[in-house]
Amino acid sequence: MQAGRLRMETGRRCLLGWGSAYPGEPVSTAQLCQKVQDLTGLSTLRKGQWMAARLGVQNRHLCRDFLHTQEVPRPGARNPQLAAAALQQAMDRAALPVDTLGYLISHTSTPAQLLPAGSAEIARLTGHTGAHMELRQACTGFANALQIAFAMTAQPGSAPVGIVGVETGSVFFDPLNLASDTAQWVNFLQMGDGAAAVIIGPDDAESSQPRIAHAYFGQCQNAPAPGLCLRPGGSDASFFEGGVLNFEHDYTGVQQHGLALLAQGRRALEDVGYSLTDADWVVPHQASGALAPWLAKQWHLPVERVCAHAAQVGNLGSASIWAALGHVLDHARPQQSAAALFLGAEATQYSFGGFALELP
Repeated sequence: MQAGRLRMETGRRCLLGWGSAYPGEPVSTAQLCQKVQDLTGLSTLRKGQWMAARLGVQNRHLCRDFLHTQEVPRPGARNPQLAAAALQQAMDRAALPVDTLGYLISHTSTPAQLLPAGSAEIARLTGHTGAHMELRQACTGFANALQIAFAMTAQPGSAPVGIVGVETGSVFFDPLNLASDTAQWVNFLQMGDGAAAVIIGPDDAESSQPRIAHAYFGQCQNAPAPGLCLRPGGSDASFFEGGVLNFEHDYTGVQQHGLALLAQGRRALEDVGYSLTDADWVVPHQASGALAPWLAKQWHLPVERVCAHAAQVGNLGSASIWAALGHVLDHARPQQSAAALFLGAEATQYSFGGFALELP
């Protein structure tokens, strides 16, 4: 597996606002396993607790209730509704009036419907009357969205761009499959639902806002088969026999190749002067709560400087990096000049992307 051409933006952009939205109260692993055991009769508590200790996810938010094996999101917890709530929070933090975004970009791998794009409903819910688009991408959707937003905000005075990532993947899971498909245990215990958003504006020398710098994106060549995929529903598989669509998860392949993706991002940032050993925070893709201590050991970093936000919210897929960014900013110490390095990775197509976050 080799890296293709790297796309690196050398400028900086102001981070005007950020926000997140989660469906319902946190659900612990014990609560989740009990729900599924009561629903299906499968014995999930012992194995669930054992696997949860290895994955490091203690809590997650879910858009469904697990009252039935097949469910849709609760009212108010649909994919575009969560996205709109996160985007509105980011707009409020940025103190921007309604309908001031130059463009709205959403990204998700679990849209409410194939057509129309979810960005249309997000725009209606937030009062955005301008242009919008949706990227159908998982964990590095944020990186491609940043490439677009950087281009749109290159000129001083450019209108800000709103970006929101959102996932409601828990509905793509039938707990009855736990009896026959080991990979579904990882999906069951690792994933979470939620949305997170940012508002990106042109670089303003007088602004005291954080800056996003050196946004990059790369695509691996000669990559292995996708580590995560959802085949039915597209034109290659427009029909299927009943039941629930399930993510196919090659978690052994993800384990084998995941570090290489993060290492590509590390090299990209080191090439423009950002050393991980000097950064105040290192924020890898939040695949699980266990990733942070594992990566700290691999790269000889203090474990407290590697973000482990997934321990409390699970793997949020396309929303993961934006949600972790909010977590870092909420825990930044006042009046401290600092930098956080974000290393996104996606096993669906073995891509990588990220950026440096500079705090004033």
